[in-house]
Amino acid sequence: MLNVVTREEAVRIILEKIPEAAEAETTGLSEALGKVVAEDILSPEDLPAYARSTVDGFAVHAADTYGCSEALPAMVTYAGKVLMGEDEKRVLPKASCMQVPTGGQVPEGADAVVMVEHSEDLGDQFRYMLKPVAPGENVNAKGDDIALGEVAVPKGTLIEPRHTAVLAALGISELRVRKPLTVGILSTGDELVDYTETPKGTEIRNINSVTLAAAVEALGCNAKTYPIVPDEEDALREAIDTVRKECDFLIISGGSSVGERDNVNRVLASFGEVYFHGVALKPGKPTMFAMLDGDVPAFGLPGHPAAAFYTFHLFAKPAILKRRGAIAVPRYVEAELSQKVPSNHGREEILGVALEDGKAVPLPAKSGVVSVLSRADGTITIPRDLEGLERGAKVKVLLF
Repeated sequence: MLNVVTREEAVRIILEKIPEAAEAETTGLSEALGKVVAEDILSPEDLPAYARSTVDGFAVHAADTYGCSEALPAMVTYAGKVLMGEDEKRVLPKASCMQVPTGGQVPEGADAVVMVEHSEDLGDQFRYMLKPVAPGENVNAKGDDIALGEVAVPKGTLIEPRHTAVLAALGISELRVRKPLTVGILSTGDELVDYTETPKGTEIRNINSVTLAAAVEALGCNAKTYPIVPDEEDALREAIDTVRKECDFLIISGGSSVGERDNVNRVLASFGEVYFHGVALKPGKPTMFAMLDGDVPAFGLPGHPAAAFYTFHLFAKPAILKRRGAIAVPRYVEAELSQKVPSNHGREEILGVALEDGKAVPLPAKSGVVSVLSRADGTITIPRDLEGLERGAKVKVLLF
């Protein structure tokens, strides 16, 4: 019989036992995508490096435009044009203006830019401003975006394309990142055949290995899949012994239920300590967590694909992110439930949902159903003290 813990208690135990972040290494910006920043990246310069215009227009002293209008324009002397890319050295005198393009340098002395459509050129030495501007209007001041010494990308950030834009803008070509982790993936079961094969009789394709490998690689880790392990304790022991020596993490799907197939629990215990075997969760009750040799986290996940995928995101994903030194912030959206959902009283239930027009649409949760994975955008949780949720209930969707 399983001695179950709550989902919250399971996560707490896992995060307490996960070792500190992996060692750091230096990588080039072009190779940094999907890696975790090992230390705060400080800006080596002000961005922008000079005050620049956000519009095509005329750099002015804002005070020279106060009170102006189309009926009573402000007449200022035209002092020339700033060319794009030009390092403008001139100082703008009072009651004067200089034409600047979008992104062009605002000359010293000017503190605002009047949009060109709010000005008039009568062909003389003046320009006529038809609308007042306030100090700072239509101008990005030096360091407005990122100031010298400011944290541009914080420690623990998982580098995405948007971060590379910031780093490239600052001229940062190298950064310190956490070394990649290797996650070993095992699937157990006499009934399994490779997903590329055609099953015979009651055989089924091993889709968990390839699915969990994809989930691992989406976190920026290296996934190493191993051959299918039959329901034999000696074979499982040999496979786990190999993985614990070659990988930083171990994820096993199948073989975690109570009974004759409960080999995983016994073998994991022989290599380390099993901290829990059983979570008060549907699906995912037989989920287990152990530490092998004191520093190799191991997860035993259910064999059913949807249950394995859900429990990976609930338990293994935050563990992997912590080991990578990443800032793990679950992403939720709030939605309205499209229909009533009954639930078994006494056990927390995880249900896949699709997001459609701001509503959370519950998806079939029958044991072994696979198609739900391609349709689900995330999951919702039904508390164990409720017998279901009513149509129109506000739910938080944990996004994949």
